[in-house]
Amino acid sequence: MKKLLAYAESVRKDIDNLIFELLKGQPQELYEASMHLLKAGGKRLRPVLLLAIAKGYGLDEEKALPAAAAVELLHNFTLVHDDIMDRDMFRRNVPTVHSIWGEALAILAGDLLFSKAFEAIMMLEDRGVRHDLVVKAAKKLAWASTTVAEGQALDMDFEKRNDVTEQEYMIMIEKKTAALFKASAEIGAIIAGAGDEEIEYIGEFARNTGIAFQIIDDILGITADESKLGKPVFSDIREGKRTILVIYTLSKLNDKERSEFLSILGNRNATLEELRKAAEMIKSSGAIDYAKSIAKDYVSKAIDYLEKTSIDKGIAEMLREFAEYIVEREK
Repeated sequence: MKKLLAYAESVRKDIDNLIFELLKGQPQELYEASMHLLKAGGKRLRPVLLLAIAKGYGLDEEKALPAAAAVELLHNFTLVHDDIMDRDMFRRNVPTVHSIWGEALAILAGDLLFSKAFEAIMMLEDRGVRHDLVVKAAKKLAWASTTVAEGQALDMDFEKRNDVTEQEYMIMIEKKTAALFKASAEIGAIIAGAGDEEIEYIGEFARNTGIAFQIIDDILGITADESKLGKPVFSDIREGKRTILVIYTLSKLNDKERSEFLSILGNRNATLEELRKAAEMIKSSGAIDYAKSIAKDYVSKAIDYLEKTSIDKGIAEMLREFAEYIVEREK
């Protein structure tokens, strides 16, 4: 991971500088709320992925920076609104936007981030990217936004059901999480002028990596150290998320265990002891190992697609590290 971390560190400041330049304006409170989660940290995985791929196909990072800023702004827009919908009080070890400024201003802060994402991507033309490629990239960003919204709607709908299938879960996370990874990779290739086949292959690399990322995220929501995770553990259980872990666990419980598990799942008044009980049922069912094996399979698929590309070999090695990091991470 040394190459990946070194590269991420080398570009992060430039990404953040452009984002914070875009997030200057009045009223001050709105812009402070919009910058809150961005200032709190975050891994910047999507913009780093975009810049690495653009570089791998021959485009200077300086020219690609507005696109990197765009995908990070869009990502943070989804986080602000997700926290409102899930009623989460902490993210990245800081209070969520709505818990500080209230839901109304948080919604506006998210809206601002959304609009700034498209403002950012249109700046590509100012940096010498061809107009037709900028339009193609903007269309891809719009596709990602639509698809993420569809995934979020499915995720919310699943909370009302006890019969969600693994296949339905996979469709949901492909939309909710993998779509923005895919779009980030494809935008990087698009603005560098890569051919359609290259765009398809690198997009499939990122899509499969994104699916693995969400599966591991679901696991960390049960097993991670809360200080590393940056948000409360067991929140998925409290919110009633039908993750792959929950779906697998429900398939393994007897009627009595299932009834007890469902009485805790989605119960916002559940005690910490009850949440721990549900988490133990998940662990003892074998769901963690099962989910990890599926995530590893998706990373293998991602690397297979990566090997089909003609991207620069040094960047390809870094992207392989990126995919492998997804299943090894602790936060």
